[in-house]
Amino acid sequence: MSDAWVAIDFETANGYRGSPCAVGLTAVEDGCITERMHTLIQPPAAYGHFDPYNTRIHGIRASDVETAPSWAEALQRILEFTAGRTLVAHNAAFDLGVLRDACTAQGNPWPTLRYACSLVVSRRTWRLISYALPEVARHVEVPLEEHHQAGADADAAAHIMLAAIRHHKAASLDQLLKGLNIVHGTVAPNAWSGSRSKSNHKGKPSAPMPGANLDADPDGAFYGKTVCITGTLSRMKRAEAQAALADAGATPVKNVSGTTDVLVVATPDPRRFAIGSEKSSKQKTAENLLEAGKDIEIIGEADFFERLNS
Repeated sequence: MSDAWVAIDFETANGYRGSPCAVGLTAVEDGCITERMHTLIQPPAAYGHFDPYNTRIHGIRASDVETAPSWAEALQRILEFTAGRTLVAHNAAFDLGVLRDACTAQGNPWPTLRYACSLVVSRRTWRLISYALPEVARHVEVPLEEHHQAGADADAAAHIMLAAIRHHKAASLDQLLKGLNIVHGTVAPNAWSGSRSKSNHKGKPSAPMPGANLDADPDGAFYGKTVCITGTLSRMKRAEAQAALADAGATPVKNVSGTTDVLVVATPDPRRFAIGSEKSSKQKTAENLLEAGKDIEIIGEADFFERLNS
């Protein structure tokens, strides 16, 4: 049986996910790219305005899509092209969210799909400073000269997944996901679930850190951030806060490092401080990183809960 799947990437007209204005698809069979499709799209009418910010990113204007297919027509083309094959996207939570939200906005039922996320696979395959599409593409030596052009980004996602398959010596996409303990995401007419890593722990784990939920709201304050907590929170246990962060799409970590984006400083426990110190080692590390030019934010407990609940 051949290994066949399709990489997909959407661009949107504005900040609402259900405003697709372009889609790119790259078909892969047995390790080779076999076919491509790209089309501009008229976003659903209720969300058809073009935000200047989005246009600066991808260059698409309202005038460019005046004669483009409607969302219903584009969706039909997408489903005909994919023909039931598994979809692959880099940060699939966003791209499959675009598809679902556009269907909802247009009054179309959600199609039945299965998908995988090359971002989730990349995190389980390579140790990188950033897992953004251009950085992973650069790591696997895939040229990406037109980032945010849907066809180019779909191509890059396909090459990244192919590189991971080769790296792990997997015979197929399904075998790769099984070996990495990653579940497929699914979309059905009345439900959906994300493509995510499953725990590799057997038996009783020793306080594992929860993984980021990539299907969380990408507009959330902590989505995509690496967050560390120091001190004692007054409103919940630290493990509960770490789980809440992960559910919001953040990556909670136990210690501050150069990859940490936010340090939450709760009520300090002086018993844990070094002799003569008034700050935890985590806070001192964060302050040293700030002085060295690292973009790390230090916030208090009140700000933490406000952002978590926003």
